[in-house]
Amino acid sequence: MSKTLLVLNPMAAHGAALKMFPHVEAALHTAGVEFDLIHTRESLHAVQIAWEAPGQGYERILTVGGDGIVHEVLNGLMRASNEGETITLGIIPLGTGNDFIKSLPPALTPGKTRDDWRDAIPRIIAGKTMLVDVGKITGDLPAPGHPHPQYFTNGMDVGFGARVAKAVRNISITGTAAYLLAIMQVLVNYNLPHVKLTFDNGEVVELNTTMMAVTNGRCFGSSFWLTPMADVTDGTLDVLIAKGLGRAGILQIIPLLMKGTHLNHPAVAFRKTRRVRVETTAPMIVEADGELPFLEARRLDVEILPQRLRVIV
Repeated sequence: MSKTLLVLNPMAAHGAALKMFPHVEAALHTAGVEFDLIHTRESLHAVQIAWEAPGQGYERILTVGGDGIVHEVLNGLMRASNEGETITLGIIPLGTGNDFIKSLPPALTPGKTRDDWRDAIPRIIAGKTMLVDVGKITGDLPAPGHPHPQYFTNGMDVGFGARVAKAVRNISITGTAAYLLAIMQVLVNYNLPHVKLTFDNGEVVELNTTMMAVTNGRCFGSSFWLTPMADVTDGTLDVLIAKGLGRAGILQIIPLLMKGTHLNHPAVAFRKTRRVRVETTAPMIVEADGELPFLEARRLDVEILPQRLRVIV
């Protein structure tokens, strides 16, 4: 049996993860899974925990929480491995969005979910793993306390999505309803950022954008399938570029994003790339895996690191 460390974010889903954890713990013990347990004490604590875990003999880490704890653990594991193959990560979803797990094989179609923590237990027992790609962000200095470079499992975005990720932190409900309420709040006062994108083939795209997302995964904000064609094992990034839309245009496209049927929308374009530079004249908030690692970025380089994260599927 692999030496296992379980990392619990007691604040995930506004404390719901902590309330549910006794059931998770009992299910793991019943299944014969032995583990050491650490509760995170503060934001970014899991980065240090994961960074130290391989040196302490742990062969796998199980996260209990949402995409935030997965993001932190990834950032620690990538540092511990010097950007090589990591030790194994297992995900028990008890967060607000639980987005990255939706992109793991077998990949889900829009509208489907993988939010039930009970389904994770048999996967952990079976122990089947695979290597998936990891995104990497370098450039401007990150927000205080956030490590640099930043790694992500699911994706990063600037513009509307980043503002929504910031707003949802102050909303007490969870799931899709929380993100829809955050969208309504952001729409009250939203200005379109001007971005310049330079791709690895030399193409340059410059525009005022409603949203610009660079993704590894497929689903964001619990139920928004920004890049439903994305594959976490294909060694490429998927880039969504949405032209400037007014409030009415944003409201009209939201149902399409939730169904993944926006691929032919005239305001939306897509690119596949291994690297992209993102530049803006005004400081931009950057969201990555639901976290806010950059608050005033002007220039970032984003690339894909193929097959770095070993994850239980």
